[in-house]
Amino acid sequence: MNLSPPTLLRAARDTLVNPAGAARYVMDLGLSAGQGLMALALTAVLATLLTALMQAFIGPVDDEAMQGLFNRPFILALSQFGLMILGAALMWRVGQMFGGKGSFAQSLSLVAWLEVVLILLQLAQVVVLLALPVLSLPIGLASVFAFFYLLTHFTAALNGFTSLTKTFFAILGTSFAVLFLASIALMFILPVPNV
Repeated sequence: MNLSPPTLLRAARDTLVNPAGAARYVMDLGLSAGQGLMALALTAVLATLLTALMQAFIGPVDDEAMQGLFNRPFILALSQFGLMILGAALMWRVGQMFGGKGSFAQSLSLVAWLEVVLILLQLAQVVVLLALPVLSLPIGLASVFAFFYLLTHFTAALNGFTSLTKTFFAILGTSFAVLFLASIALMFILPVPNV
């Protein structure tokens, strides 16, 4: 497989133009769950390196908790790896609850490729930040749109769903449910400050 930068850029462009076709191509590669996990680990490391690069240009963020995470690259990479596994598991398992036909291995592969495309968009954001800082925010917003756009198409392709609208709202509903459960769990895990 050719993984040269020009090939990756063309593949990322083609993914944005035809995400369903890109999803089918990634699934047809037939990667095992172990290979999918290795791909996720690699993308987590690359995303962490990119975060460090962006920190060098924009400086520390105002949020102390986030900055503390950025200052611990191993923990940051491990967190991203865990979140990507969770995302892949939800894409597969929730999809199965609604009659989806995809496999967990395919879900891992799709999430890994989604992350690669987002990393390339973030790299573009860094380049723009150096040349035209005023365009950095629009590219950041475009990255958020691209995330949900690709995630919706990838989830639909994985599970054989035909309605992108229903798939998108299922993703939003699942995200809110996970955030709600996580916030409840944190209430029991984190110490309550004295008032």
